[in-house]
Amino acid sequence: MKFGSRTKAKSGFQAEDYQRLGQQIVNLYDELKPDRAALYRTNFLKGLVSGLGGVVGATVGIALLLWLLSLFGQIPFIGHFVDAVRHTLQNRTK
Repeated sequence: MKFGSRTKAKSGFQAEDYQRLGQQIVNLYDELKPDRAALYRTNFLKGLVSGLGGVVGATVGIALLLWLLSLFGQIPFIGHFVDAVRHTLQNRTK
């Protein structure tokens, strides 16, 4: 049975091929191995940025919700409910 240009009977070539392949894998790992300090620094900065984004996003979301609720404050039947929700939100955000 042939595999490319080599036959299965040539076992000496297979061992050398495995040695070469193993050396290539080691060389590739050494080239691509991440620096631990850089990895920790990158993950720390990603955590800071995602935390800051969450806080800013929640602030904008609550501000928009309060603004929308202020638009419905003058409607007769919904006004009392909206005032109660707005009061509850303002007390929780303080």
